[in-house]
Amino acid sequence: MSHAIRIGFEVFPPKSGSSETFENSVATLATIGDYVSVTYGASGSGRERSETAINALVAKGQANKIAAHLTASSQSRDQIDRLARDWKAKGIHRIVALRGDAPAVTGDEYPCAAALTEGLSKIGGFDIAVACYPEGHPKSASKAAEMDHLKRKFDAGASEAITQFFFNIEDYLRFRDDCRAAGIHQPIIPGLLPIASLEGLHRFAAGCGAKVPGWLDARFAGLEDDPETVRTLSVATTVSLSDRLIAEGVDHIHLYTLNRVRDALTIARALGITGTESAVITQKEEAA
Repeated sequence: MSHAIRIGFEVFPPKSGSSETFENSVATLATIGDYVSVTYGASGSGRERSETAINALVAKGQANKIAAHLTASSQSRDQIDRLARDWKAKGIHRIVALRGDAPAVTGDEYPCAAALTEGLSKIGGFDIAVACYPEGHPKSASKAAEMDHLKRKFDAGASEAITQFFFNIEDYLRFRDDCRAAGIHQPIIPGLLPIASLEGLHRFAAGCGAKVPGWLDARFAGLEDDPETVRTLSVATTVSLSDRLIAEGVDHIHLYTLNRVRDALTIARALGITGTESAVITQKEEAA
């Protein structure tokens, strides 16, 4: 490997199971990753689970490794601003700013991710990541409009963008080139999704407009009742995609773990991430 690679892990607070198990396994990822990105639920119960997980990591002394999600929808500007200031006081300085899919409920929400990013920038003290879509956002009016919106998010104070998951490396490289041509020179971090099941992958892809290439369907076809082979192929596929990205100059990867932390750790180890040698998560401890 020609240069060092950084990795971030995205997790979501589980709806059931042991919160302590989740917190311990995520804390393990935090020791080896550049950050752990904790998704933020749209509903009251989802937000409560997210804040519980974030507070647990803070209590473990890992506030500096948290990248907390914030969505513009479903909360008022004042609620979001107060939450951001609370996180800042706890030592959290990374935020992933997203529009979110929940319908407006107060009439005083931030209208979009760019406005949310601007609001967080006014509070100050945050490294703000935003979302981008190499294959195009399903609701975007045009490629030009989408690029303009991404530029507005960077102009509002974003320091980097994390892509929607993809499997076609050429789509990412083309998008990165388009960003540079548009005057965007901040990092465009590729997001990779290890496959838990082919059915689940197609469900996720349909929800966000991502493409599932034919070679991937062929690779995982007929393995619905063979989860261990799926795990093995999933890790190998993600490592292969990572290696190709690294060869193209990528030095930072965002892993959508789906809470499959053993797989995430195996991928990090294969990529030579420092600290993975002593990090162990058993199947019983996994936060899945």
